[in-house]
Amino acid sequence: MYNEGIKLGISDGFASEDICRKIYITYPTYAFNGNQDLEFEILDQISNYFSLPITAIQIAGSAKTGYSYYKSKKFIKGKSDLDVAIIDAFLFQAYCETVMTETKGLKDLSRFKKTEDEDSYRSYIHYLSIGYFRPDLMPACEPRKHWFNFFNKLSQNYVDYFSDINAGIYFSQVFFEYKQSDNIDFFKRSNL
Repeated sequence: MYNEGIKLGISDGFASEDICRKIYITYPTYAFNGNQDLEFEILDQISNYFSLPITAIQIAGSAKTGYSYYKSKKFIKGKSDLDVAIIDAFLFQAYCETVMTETKGLKDLSRFKKTEDEDSYRSYIHYLSIGYFRPDLMPACEPRKHWFNFFNKLSQNYVDYFSDINAGIYFSQVFFEYKQSDNIDFFKRSNL
């Protein structure tokens, strides 16, 4: 269904973002096929934790489509991740403000992780520029700890279904669609 939907969008000349809106916002989630109550249960917990409407919580990645176009891998129950997209400008702003406060207006970058392979501050700024807040790139602080405590517990509760449940925050649906449109490019190159 997903590959056919993407192919149809491409053949109809739709922009990648429009195809993403169709697939990632309106199509059912592959990982919950036949188990929509499980989907509701997980999304409802996230919705309640952040005090957001459940419609602000979307699924991305191979759990959504059954296949990771980026990694060229099928979704496998119990072994694949559940990638959650929280689409909410106020939550995005709240976490950005947390980072500003924790880093004294980005003047103290000492709590951003920096390794030979990764400079999380630079990555953090890059993702912010495309409307995507990645909590794994936050500096060390209590709100970061709370975020990962919640998602680690959620992951443990559903380990039979997913290897990990993780999430990021998008400023708006438009930013979400543009980020997911990379998958359409991977799809085009994969010749599926």
